[in-house]
Amino acid sequence: MDLLSYKDLKRKVWDTEKCCGCGACVGVCPTEALYFDEEPRHPKSNDYCKVTRDEVPCAACYYACPRADETCSDGFGTIISIYESKSKIRVSDAQSGGVVSSVLAAAFESNAIDGAIVMGVDKWSQAAQPAFVQTSDAVLAAAGSRYVWAPILKALREAIADRELHKIAIVGTPCVTSAVRRIRQSNVDVLSIYKNAIRVSLGLFCTEIFTDSLLEELRIGHGIKPWEISGFDVKGKFIVKLRDKAALELPLKDLRTSKRTGCEHCVDFTSEDADLSFGSVGASPGHTVVIVRTDVGEGFLKQAERLGYIELSSGVDFASIAKIGAKKKGIPFETAMSLLKEPGDAPSFSGKTE
Repeated sequence: MDLLSYKDLKRKVWDTEKCCGCGACVGVCPTEALYFDEEPRHPKSNDYCKVTRDEVPCAACYYACPRADETCSDGFGTIISIYESKSKIRVSDAQSGGVVSSVLAAAFESNAIDGAIVMGVDKWSQAAQPAFVQTSDAVLAAAGSRYVWAPILKALREAIADRELHKIAIVGTPCVTSAVRRIRQSNVDVLSIYKNAIRVSLGLFCTEIFTDSLLEELRIGHGIKPWEISGFDVKGKFIVKLRDKAALELPLKDLRTSKRTGCEHCVDFTSEDADLSFGSVGASPGHTVVIVRTDVGEGFLKQAERLGYIELSSGVDFASIAKIGAKKKGIPFETAMSLLKEPGDAPSFSGKTE
């Protein structure tokens, strides 16, 4: 049997423009042979791969990649329950209800996690960067959704292999949570250290991710300097939140040149592979929709409620979620509405391997 290596990943994912840029392959490579350079369409290799050089079995990069053997659900993934939620603590620069940060802060307080991988941002340049945090204060400082790309899962090595932590939370978009699912379900020896250390995955609703060229486009086309931006949001259109001006709203089709190519292959809007999924679509102002997908996710959510970090209520606008979800999956709105049902009626995960 041929040994799988980064060359198989290159042939199947990188060369076909399917790479989502999640960084999982970079983060789990035991020889640190994979890296991103200035052209971030996909990773590159320095060819110091123990498979290709020494014929030693590994395949960590291949089995961590969410695009190597893709799966998708027939609907919106497993749904145990759906809530509208809002943080009960102050979260500066929070996206919508600030619930993701509050759930993580509660997890740190209760010692349920000893670290979290989140997407940070340089608030002057708006450049996104993977961030590994170990305190509630650090989580709250990193609050806010990021729509500019960075390979967040390359931080896996620092968090787990280097610091030897054992209770990690990971926050990310659908491609990130799909990579996390593959790692957690893998039987590859090299991935066991990561598999055993990931305690919970928190997924974000996502239509697409943009490259750094988005910031240049906003500067040249609209006169917006990066330090004037307080955040972004996507609700059928791209919303640029500004610190001292009214928000700028742009049609998503106008930003196609800034969209990551790999996003074209994604049909998951609601992070179906996560333990908990979060999004502003379908929520009332200042609130967040939370989809509970696993018992672990439910435990983290109810813990945050019990400790007084969040409040949970009903009132989710399912039609808004179904509208965007249907467009991303390429199915009729009516079908999406029939699949996105109230708790107890939702379909379980059905895997389809391509």
